[in-house]
Amino acid sequence: MKAEIICVGTELLVGDIVNTNSQYISKKFTDIGIDLYYQTTVGDNFERLKECLKIAFNRVDLVITTGGLGPTIDDITKEVVANYFNVDLEMIQKYYDLIIKKYNERGFFEVASGAEKEASILKGSVLLENEVGLAPGCFFEKNGKKIIILPGPPKEMTAMLDDYALPLLKKYSDSILLMKTLEIKGVPEGKIDDRLKDYFQMTNPTVAPYAKEKCVHVRVAVKGNRQKEDVLWGKVDKIINDIKDIYPQATEVK
Repeated sequence: MKAEIICVGTELLVGDIVNTNSQYISKKFTDIGIDLYYQTTVGDNFERLKECLKIAFNRVDLVITTGGLGPTIDDITKEVVANYFNVDLEMIQKYYDLIIKKYNERGFFEVASGAEKEASILKGSVLLENEVGLAPGCFFEKNGKKIIILPGPPKEMTAMLDDYALPLLKKYSDSILLMKTLEIKGVPEGKIDDRLKDYFQMTNPTVAPYAKEKCVHVRVAVKGNRQKEDVLWGKVDKIINDIKDIYPQATEVK
């Protein structure tokens, strides 16, 4: 399954906050064998976000959005996704009640006008519980295209992804991606490229170099059925040992 992350928020574009969500999602998707092909960041603009969805669904099967689930006028993610798929939003009463409770606890007895929007998800979607914040997420599928809508605050996003989104996605993927990385010191990247070029042209497993400040990392990765994990590790280990024979100083990165 091919996937794309769309991170929503003008604050990301202007550098007000660091986008740690993409890195976290990428690592989790690697662990369950989902191929992440693209990452996009877009501001809080209805038409531009809708255009990002259109582009994404023309090239991947699964889109993950983060951010834009709050009560303010610039929190537009759910409205844009609903518009794109031509479905309505429906309010989840327990989240609306939770918002009212939080307002009351702070001495406000009239909730903001966007509270109902914050408590809503796409009609016909699977609710993803938010056990940290106030805005629920959801999983929606139509015509073979899937989207997961997650909150932007990292504590909310990571909890929802780990506890609800990933278990759901595992039903759609029986693949696993396994990796090991070697660190090679004292050899220029170009020399390693010349010596290992036959490995770098492999497709599965794949072998790729990454230049670091004082060394070169060589990553060996293989993708396959999670029921054959032992066989897959055997393929990785064979290449790792071959490279160690060529470069005895190579050490595994833990």
